[in-house]
Amino acid sequence: MSTPDDEFPRTVEQARTDIELTRRELGDTVRELTHRLNVGERAKEQWQDSSRSAMRVLRANPVAVAASGAVLALAVGGLLTWRLKR
Repeated sequence: MSTPDDEFPRTVEQARTDIELTRRELGDTVRELTHRLNVGERAKEQWQDSSRSAMRVLRANPVAVAASGAVLALAVGGLLTWRLKR
């Protein structure tokens, strides 16, 4: 079982090391909290990730994307023509 005396640094060097480690941990905690609370920046990062993913799909399947675009254009054109003639 440890006693409170075991937890405290015994030398000046141990105390300095303990202080430095604590500062690093606090700095990491502050950075993490800042990142979590910055909703706008996180949304921007998520948008960029989604955009990159979509671009990878577009580059990997250009024929399928072109065919899908053509079908969509025909469907919208047909719908508009149908609505205008009605």
